[in-house]
This record gives sequence, C-alpha cells and structure tokens, in this order.
Amino acid sequence: MNALRRLWREQRGPLIAFLLAASLAAFFGGRIVLRTIYWANPEHHRQAPEGWMTPGYIARSWRLKVEEVDAVLGIENGPELVGSGPPTLERIARALDVPLEDLIDRLAVGLPNITHPDPRP
Repeated sequence: MNALRRLWREQRGPLIAFLLAASLAAFFGGRIVLRTIYWANPEHHRQAPEGWMTPGYIARSWRLKVEEVDAVLGIENGPELVGSGPPTLERIARALDVPLEDLIDRLAVGLPNITHPDPRP
C-alpha cells in the first residue's frame, strides 16, 4: 500500500495514464472476446431475417458485405434512409412504406443466391 501511495505522490501523471490505458485495453479486449464468442456460435450464422435486425447484422451473419444486403433490399444506405437510430428492417420498411414481410421475403429469396467461397475449412 505504501508503494501505491508513493507512486500517487511522485508519479501521478504516468499512473493515471497507465490506469486509463489499462482500462481502455480491458474494455476493447472484452468487446473483442464477446463478439468473437457470439459470432463463433453456429446458431448466429445464416440467420433468417427478422424485423429487429439491421443490414449490418444480416451481412455479418451471412458473411456478406453490407452493400450486398442493401442491394437485395433495394436501398443505398440504411442509416441515411431511416435517420437517427439503428436501421432495423422494421424502420427501413416504414421509411420505404412497404410491409416488413416484403423486405423479409426479398432477403429470404436474395441472400441464398449471393455466393462467396466459404473461407472456413
């Protein structure tokens, strides 16, 4: 404990910088680990589209580019289309004034037709 007090008294700036750097490393490292675990689960691969999903989520689930998902949906940029907030399929459908089921049907038909070589063994 005395060493920590001495560090605080004599090296306050470097100690604060170290603690900040360690906190940021833990935060971003934790995010990487959580995302890796989430996307490693096969249940999250090639998920059937649902209203809460964003084109980005669908693209990651299907291992596609967001632009490819946008093309299937017939949009150019989901975030600009819906304004503030996440561009979920529900919000995109409202912005396009089409039923959500139509967008989900477009994706159900279009996504399996986009082929990329699977890099996994």
